[in-house]
Amino acid sequence: MIKKLILGMMQTNCYVVYNSEKECIVIDPGANGQKVAKFIDENELFLKAILLTHGHFDHVGAVDYLYSKYKCSIYTHKESIELMRDAQLNLSFYEKSFTVDSPIQEAHDKMVLAGYEIRWLLLEGHCQGSSMIYIPSENALMSGDVLFAGSIGRYDFPTSSHLQTKKSLEQIKEFTFDARLLPGHGEESTLKYEQQNNPYLKS
Repeated sequence: MIKKLILGMMQTNCYVVYNSEKECIVIDPGANGQKVAKFIDENELFLKAILLTHGHFDHVGAVDYLYSKYKCSIYTHKESIELMRDAQLNLSFYEKSFTVDSPIQEAHDKMVLAGYEIRWLLLEGHCQGSSMIYIPSENALMSGDVLFAGSIGRYDFPTSSHLQTKKSLEQIKEFTFDARLLPGHGEESTLKYEQQNNPYLKS
């Protein structure tokens, strides 16, 4: 099961993925940790891990709050950790500068957390370490700021790369599976629909 919570001024989509054993993982808690914790506690869930598609402030802003409350594991691509430790690179200076101080572990290409197989897909361009997170059993592809419904993430930030964005889009075009596309902002879509209709994937 997947619950979407929309958090903060940037309207970031945070996803809580939970199973019948009441274990859960949280993906991209960008702000308002109290709102995330309220959902976890009201549903009597056990937070096993936080997963982060990338290190920008609007995706990591509630990490320290949730870690202090639940002492869960935190995973992101190794290239994202630097951003989370630097207020300039994580862009938090746009609002209120902060860094993530909780212990962060490097994600592996394939992992099992809370009984879910997790596949980590590195697709840089939006920023260093930017990734998608695929959960096959839920048919869900959390695309972070790599790919949106009808659009893509910006590539004009520190550690962004237009060239790398183009390479990542070429990789996405070649994906042969379909899944619900659950982006970091905006409405959901499907991978196949975006492959066929997203102007950035058709060019």
